[in-house]
Amino acid sequence: MRILLTLFMALLLASCGSEQPDNVLQGYVEGRQVHLAPRANGIVTALYVTEGDQVVAGSVLFSVDSERAQAQLEKSFAAAAAAKARLTNLSKGGRPEEIRAAREALNETQANLTLAEQAYTRSKALVEGGVSAVARLDQDRAVLQVARARLSEAQSRLALILLPAREDLITAAQRDVEALNTAIARAELDLKDRSIPAPVSGRIETIYRRVGEVAGPTQPVLALLSPDQMRIRFFVPEPMLPRVHHGSIVSIHCDNCAHDLRGEVVYISNQAEFTPPIIFTEKERAKLVYLVEVRPDQPEQFLNGQPVHVTLP
Repeated sequence: MRILLTLFMALLLASCGSEQPDNVLQGYVEGRQVHLAPRANGIVTALYVTEGDQVVAGSVLFSVDSERAQAQLEKSFAAAAAAKARLTNLSKGGRPEEIRAAREALNETQANLTLAEQAYTRSKALVEGGVSAVARLDQDRAVLQVARARLSEAQSRLALILLPAREDLITAAQRDVEALNTAIARAELDLKDRSIPAPVSGRIETIYRRVGEVAGPTQPVLALLSPDQMRIRFFVPEPMLPRVHHGSIVSIHCDNCAHDLRGEVVYISNQAEFTPPIIFTEKERAKLVYLVEVRPDQPEQFLNGQPVHVTLP
């Protein structure tokens, strides 16, 4: 930047002896490049562009190694499948083997109850006919009561096995499934981030790293220049500053450029450049210059660093 400013001031001083109109100032083109890098460190495995290529937004520019990201995604899928299986098991209740055993035990108690009822009925008839003693009837009645209690117990056990797990266990399993689904989404995003697309359309200005080199958040792979980020920069002397306003339209001229190029003033510095450390006089005020930036209407007409002339209204 200091070199550009020095060069500009030299051009400005040289122009003082020329016959340029008072409203024509010298400037230069500056493109604000976007430096693209992966979010995580990795080795560049593919580079799909070269310097000078025009690219459109969304096109993949380069990729870095993705083996670890792919492995993490597969691990997340496996963990999520296991968590879903646990949730399903808790929601269904007991295992099939336990349910089958409980049903068999219930059938056995039902058969024992039927036998106990039949024995009690026979003993009751014999006692009423005076053939059997009352003690036998009491014994069969006790056996019948035990059979009924065991049937009730078997029914309760089967119902308990058929019930799902406790609500707190099911809730915890659901949270596990949700957390692992989030891990899958993050792993998919990490894998996607290994291929870097162009955020905007533009021109590949510089490639910093090639295939096989390590790139990372602070180690960009390339620089992209969007036409929207082209600016015309020039310096306005302090006496001429009232002629420039934010939103003003200026004319732009350069060698081998189309005619009638125009641009809009989008920035005016509020700080003077090269301010002398003396009390300002009317003559010395002319040494003060202020940086002004213009957004050209046809940015594709200019090259980065190109000298231009700006005509103020």
